[in-house]
This record gives sequence, C-alpha cells and structure tokens, in this order.
Amino acid sequence: MKFTANSIELQRTLAKLGGVIPTKSPMPILENILCELSGDTLTMSATDTAISLTVTVTVRGEANGSIAIPAKRLMDTMRSLPDTSAKFVIDQDAKKIMITTDTGRYQLTGESAKEFPPTPAFKSGSEIVLTSDTLRSIIHRTAFAVSSDELRPAMMGVLFQAKGEELRAVATDGHRLVRLIHHPEKAVALKKDVVIPAKALQIVAKSIDAGETRVSVSDTHVRFTFDGSILYSRLIEEAYPNYESVIPKDNDKLMSVKRDDIVSALRRVSLYASAVSRQVRLEVSSTSLTVAAQDADFGGEASEQLSCTYSGDSLVIGFNANYLTDILTHLESEQVVFRFSTPTRAGIVSPEEKGDKGARDNVVMLVMPVRLSN
Repeated sequence: MKFTANSIELQRTLAKLGGVIPTKSPMPILENILCELSGDTLTMSATDTAISLTVTVTVRGEANGSIAIPAKRLMDTMRSLPDTSAKFVIDQDAKKIMITTDTGRYQLTGESAKEFPPTPAFKSGSEIVLTSDTLRSIIHRTAFAVSSDELRPAMMGVLFQAKGEELRAVATDGHRLVRLIHHPEKAVALKKDVVIPAKALQIVAKSIDAGETRVSVSDTHVRFTFDGSILYSRLIEEAYPNYESVIPKDNDKLMSVKRDDIVSALRRVSLYASAVSRQVRLEVSSTSLTVAAQDADFGGEASEQLSCTYSGDSLVIGFNANYLTDILTHLESEQVVFRFSTPTRAGIVSPEEKGDKGARDNVVMLVMPVRLSN
C-alpha cells in the first residue's frame, strides 16, 4: 500500500476524526484509524462503536490496500509537520507504516484492517435534507442544554420530531430547556421521533462545511452524509420526557433587554456569586434591570444596572448564573425577551421578533429559577 498526501489536508481530515476516537477503550483497535486506499481516494474511518465517522481525502495513490494506524501518533505527526508532501509506504503483512518527507522518516506499527469494527448495517426509514448552515445553527442552539447524567439517557441527546411542516429540536437537562421550531424549505420526511446523542451532533457541527447535509434515520441508527463524509450514530432509545408540559403558557411579565449588555453584566457580577450556588439576582422594574450577586462566605458582592423595557409589576427572581449565561450566548439575536410569572416559576427567554438570525426558526429557551438566599 503506497500513497502520497499533503500534510495539511491529512491534518484537516484527522481533526474531524479526532472527536470520535475514545481516549481509553477496552478495545485497543478503537484507538486506531482505519485507512483504505482505492486509486487516488483515501478513506479514513474512526469509531467508538456507538459513533462511526468516515472521511475521504484525495491523494496520489500507487498501490491499494488497507491498514489501521495508531490515531494519536498519526495525528500528532501530521500536526507537527509544515505544509509538505508525506509519502506513506505500508507493509500490510508486517503492519509497518513508513512516512517520509523531504527532511524526515517516521515509522509506526499498525494493526490489521480486519480487526477494525465494520460500519453498521443501515436501512433508511426516513430522511431530512438541510443546508449545512441550518443544521449547524440548530445544533449550536440546542446541544449545549443536554444532560450529562447517564441515569437519564434520553436527556443526553437532542429530540428531533416532525409536526406537520415543522421540524422540532428539543434539549433539556432538567434545569433549562430549549425548543427550536424550524420551518424547512423542503418537506420533513421524518416518520418518528428520534433522540440523537449530543456527542454525535457536536462532531457533525464541527465537520460540516457548505452545501447540504442528508440526515437518514433507521430503526436504530442515524446517518449524516455531508462533504464526502458519513457519520453513523446509534439512536438513544429511551422515551423523551414530555417537554411541552413544562413550558409555561401564562408568563405575562415581559422584559426586553440587549443581549450583549446582560451577558456582559452576568459575567462580571457572577464573579462575586457563591461558588456553590452560582446564584444571581435579577431585580426588574419598568425601565431598569439590576443584576446582583453576593458571596456570604467571603464577604463579596456586586451589582450592575441596565436599561430595559418591562411590562408588569416589579419582580425579583434568582437564577444560576452559568445556566442563564449559557442560554443567552446561544441565542442569535441582538435583543432578547424574558417572560416571567412569579419568582418560583420558570422564566422563558427568546429572541425578540425579527431579531433571530434564523428567520425560519422559532426558539424558546426556559430556565428554572433558584430560591433567593436572604
């Protein structure tokens, strides 16, 4: 097996694969990248058994073949090289990989390609086609809010569901919730609700460029096809919680504020919040918003006053600063609207109408309040 490739092109391809490779695995073969050469097309694959990613790159091929190459050493080598040609000469029987450049020689020992797990069998049942920019935006505004609690596996993914002509994406960790409704230009051919692991979505978001992404769903897996790459992921088969039941319908106290202003204030003021509770206090009146925090253990406190417009009785409500900042930084809008009810009920945050960059989207983000300390 022989081929010559540009080091920068290989580095870019390996960077896409890097997010899939497990750092520690009971199966050592998973710490390798499968390389398969056919003509001038090099296909590189990585898997952790739940997620598999295959990427193709154009090279100058001389002799076809396949081998599994240690991922970390290959990635580190390509990352350290300047923009140069790298020639690979591989003895598949001895599992030896020789890489030569104008100035250096590097030898690795690989594994047989036969040991590498096969791509999962896939029979598509339904499909969605989205522009890559749209899919990246949907992932950006939802995947951050998933849970990391393995005891609640459904909440470790993003729910995708079709409702009429709408495509909905939902994520929650129990403290915050995001519901995004997208109105695609093409019909949504999704026959069932699916929960896609956040890890798979984040890898897709980092890997896609321009053009379209085809999302195909089978009974057990989802497949993303984009830019000469294919990612497979197992679906999360646990039932997703009834998210509609937790979104308040009667939050009638509306506050509009500049997103960047409140985010900046939260970041500064939260430096003085308790390290345990991360509690910040919002005091809202008709024309002003005060963001305040106090650390009783160390005697620190801070507050900032911002301009806002508000309809409703004066309100004091507490939130976890990290959750609130996270939500605001994932809204693509200059102006945001808060909808409050009482200090003990969830607050709703959304882009001001016509402010969201995704003109075809409706986004609602919910954050649970925290009890204010005296």
